[in-house]
Amino acid sequence: MSISVALESVRFHGRHGWFNLREQFSDIPSGLAANAMIPFFVWLLSQVWDRFNSHQGNFTFKEIVLYIGITELLFMTFVRAPSVSRASGDFTLSLARPRSWLITSFSGMVGRSLGGRFLMLFILLLTFPLLGASLPDAAVAVLRLFLLLPWLAVLQGLFALFFAVAQVLWHQTNYFLLPFGKIFLVLGGVWGPIADFSDPWRHWLLLLPPSDLFFQPAYFCVKGSFYQSTAIGWFLRTGGLALVLAGINVYFFRTARRRHQAYGG
Repeated sequence: MSISVALESVRFHGRHGWFNLREQFSDIPSGLAANAMIPFFVWLLSQVWDRFNSHQGNFTFKEIVLYIGITELLFMTFVRAPSVSRASGDFTLSLARPRSWLITSFSGMVGRSLGGRFLMLFILLLTFPLLGASLPDAAVAVLRLFLLLPWLAVLQGLFALFFAVAQVLWHQTNYFLLPFGKIFLVLGGVWGPIADFSDPWRHWLLLLPPSDLFFQPAYFCVKGSFYQSTAIGWFLRTGGLALVLAGINVYFFRTARRRHQAYGG
């Protein structure tokens, strides 16, 4: 592949991702209505934390509002069934196109993830002061979140792509999305920070991917550092996870392509 062809491919997938990002803002009233309950969930979980875990001393109430808001934002836009179905539905058409279905689907998922997160972040910024968070602290947390969002969108895209390829390969995998999401919800510290857990559970949870996807980014946004880790350590762990997911996706994609053609397309 020549350099000009490679650059054109990069531009195409960049435009495709940008289109999918903007698509999330094509119907803002519907988007706001779909996410209208998020501030209520943040308020409810913050009140529960204040009732049962405030004595831990790891967070103040103002900080926990920010923490739960950020983890809800990351989780609610993590791996969504419509995005997975949309990608797997385009697989057959991709066999007649010169573009890679794998990369096209990935760029679309990254764009939709970023768009959805920007929209939800806008809602949270409007409601954080009403929920008890400090506006200056919220502004700082959001700025820190912007540093991580591109990389987190890549990780989210790889996870979503895994389910899309699996759905092409095995046809029915949607029923795995719900338990998968709930496991990451519990193990990732979305309902409450892992820092408040007691050992040995805290030690083991910090070693799992869900904590790197939800707890650690939210902790960084609120505190300015990663919990019992460094920025380099977090990037190395998530980078290793990204390489593993990318390898699995490529292998499953090639298998799905061979089987699809073997069955007559």
